[in-house]
Amino acid sequence: MSRSRFASVFVALALSLAALTAAAAEAQTTLGVRGGVSVASASFDTDTFDESNRTGFVGGVFLDFGGSSLFGFQVGAQYSQKGAEFDAGETVDELSLDYLEIPAVLKVGLPLGALKPSIFAGAALGFNTGCEGVGGEDCADDVTSTDFSGVVGADLAIYLGGLSLWADARYNVGLSDIPDGEAFTDFRNRAFNLTAGIGFRLGG
Repeated sequence: MSRSRFASVFVALALSLAALTAAAAEAQTTLGVRGGVSVASASFDTDTFDESNRTGFVGGVFLDFGGSSLFGFQVGAQYSQKGAEFDAGETVDELSLDYLEIPAVLKVGLPLGALKPSIFAGAALGFNTGCEGVGGEDCADDVTSTDFSGVVGADLAIYLGGLSLWADARYNVGLSDIPDGEAFTDFRNRAFNLTAGIGFRLGG
């Protein structure tokens, strides 16, 4: 993704979130924590390797605006393990990538009393915090420091007074190439996250 396109998408998302902030000012705000499984893979433009999933951890905090409203949005900060395994025939090597991610999504939900299922879409900006390549070598110099991805998914909130329970399933598709060297080319992250969490109502 070009820098100009990246900037345009990010600015558009920021403006959309700002507009929804005013609409959700009177809606319930929830601060929560969640954690679960990240099943990561890669878009890798080569015939040299057979690529398979890397299973890791994803977890962090989130701030959800919406409550019983039809529309809302959610922002968060989370640690996410990504990467992939590569089978070169005789050996299987793993590329391990760790990120601090900031996802932001726009939500449409159906309030059903204490239950609220929602679907959402948005984007996430990831900051690389670690890279381990073939043979366990540090590959931080071979990847970019940031990763931009699109996010789609669904969640279910169960409101129990000031407490809420959350289940979340989302798919992250990389929109930018992460190589920053000659070790590999045309690599984009992909990951399916399945998490559960608990939230606490803020305010009255």
